[in-house]
Amino acid sequence: MRKLWETLKTMSFKEAVDYIWEYYKLHIIGIIAAVVFLVSLLTTIFGKEEDTYELMIVSDIPYDVIEPFEQQINEQYFNDFRVAINNITSGGGSISELSYADVQKFWATIGASMADIIITNETIAQELVEQEGLLKIEEAIDLERLSDKNVQQYHLDMNDVYGIDTNQLAVFADYEVFQDKVVIIPINSENHAYTTEFLETLLQ
Repeated sequence: MRKLWETLKTMSFKEAVDYIWEYYKLHIIGIIAAVVFLVSLLTTIFGKEEDTYELMIVSDIPYDVIEPFEQQINEQYFNDFRVAINNITSGGGSISELSYADVQKFWATIGASMADIIITNETIAQELVEQEGLLKIEEAIDLERLSDKNVQQYHLDMNDVYGIDTNQLAVFADYEVFQDKVVIIPINSENHAYTTEFLETLLQ
């Protein structure tokens, strides 16, 4: 596990994604095929496909917390799209401390552009900044809006803001396990059009 992470740490974000694709493309293709099949099946059964916004949580937050949280945010906050949560639960303060299976899942999900936004700890956020894998927060939302709401901003590279703190966001107030986490945006997300709406909603 650490050997894989040590290899990836020497690469840029694009090189790391290309590396994962080269060695794990069968896994990625399998995940994509399964998702396409599931969406196709649900569309056939229930009618028109609903737009989905993919939230990946990289933390040791148990599924019995994630399920009601996912239901709550979709019922109370979002109408234009449905937030789908992909949870990586093996814990660990850094990517190298995740289980081998979760590291594969992590990079496969990002490599397939199936993570639109991520909630994790500051260390993992920092690792992704170092690999040039994150979008600047200001490209999705006005930083003055965050300041007006007293939301802590994470510069991570000492210059630009790449993350925001969960502690000041009301949507997480009832869930202690979401405290002291960082919200970050993968640079290769294909749903940036919804990211601004997602963040604006969190600020309400």
